[in-house]
Amino acid sequence: MNVDATLELINPSVRSLKAYHLNPQDVEVKLNQNENPFDWPPEIKHEVAAFCESRPWNRYPDFIPAALKQALADYAGVQPDAIMVGNGSNEMLLVLLLALTGPDRPLITCQPTFTVYRLIAAGLGRDQEPVYLTPDFRFDTDALREALGRKPRAVVMLCSPNNPTGSVLSEEQLRAILDFHQGFCIVDQAYVEFGGFNAMPLLAEYPNLVVTRTFSKAFAAAGLRLGYMAGRAEVMAEINKVKLPYNINFFSDHVANVLLSHRDIIGQRVSHIVRERERVYAFLSSLGRVRAYESNANFILIRVEDKDALFAALGRSQILVRDVSAYPMLQNCLRISIGTAEENDRLMKGIARHYGASA
Repeated sequence: MNVDATLELINPSVRSLKAYHLNPQDVEVKLNQNENPFDWPPEIKHEVAAFCESRPWNRYPDFIPAALKQALADYAGVQPDAIMVGNGSNEMLLVLLLALTGPDRPLITCQPTFTVYRLIAAGLGRDQEPVYLTPDFRFDTDALREALGRKPRAVVMLCSPNNPTGSVLSEEQLRAILDFHQGFCIVDQAYVEFGGFNAMPLLAEYPNLVVTRTFSKAFAAAGLRLGYMAGRAEVMAEINKVKLPYNINFFSDHVANVLLSHRDIIGQRVSHIVRERERVYAFLSSLGRVRAYESNANFILIRVEDKDALFAALGRSQILVRDVSAYPMLQNCLRISIGTAEENDRLMKGIARHYGASA
């Protein structure tokens, strides 16, 4: 059998996909992946390293990371049996779509949004239906309810704050959707520490609600690859059946517990990023040739007529942002992560220089 014939054996839903890809680029100011710009202090890393040296590597990690689940429950304001931990929130999304979607339960997403939702659903061979945000990127609850009325068993995925637009779903909007829809509703709140309302308290009222979170953003631990989700205990017990065993290694388990014990550091850094976001937004809004959209995340979406020229100009200044113009509705758009004050100063000077303005 030749290679072409072998490739035909791969699921058509997978072969039709374009892989999630990011070109690696070595630049001085990296503002393209919504990373927290602050690394953790050396003394915390040393504490973790000492644990890793003392812990036997030939033994499996805890089958149930009970201490981490308790710490996350305390942080999120839920019970430990409502928590499930995964190898990044992406694994939690995969587990959810595997367990909740099916032949009569398609995935409904609000576009433009995080592309991984579509990739996972397509890889699983699930039907999908997009509902588009309004022209100013607000959630359209009327359009959502119309789609859900036609698909009463659908799973709806809501990203709030939304990536890459930064827009948020209000509590009133989420309640309106949950009161109307009898199927599952997943709310991805990877960026919630930077803005927007906390959906966790609604779990007590709505058994069809699941909330996902991550350590990659506010916790400044993108390299850890740790995420978690919360839902009603009875629902989590069922979803747990399709989660792979030992999905959390002992290193991630321990580091997450350490980071959760330093919430003061997290809060200080989040406050700094939010202040910087508002400073950068005010600057961008003052430029006549840049349309900046309000954001509740750690990034800002902009639209410019000369998107390619601006992207290239920033690149020549060793500043990397994200071109998101291939997303639905985002023609000529760039997404700019919020960095340190010094990085943001360089960004603003680079944009000002390109447009002949002052920063």
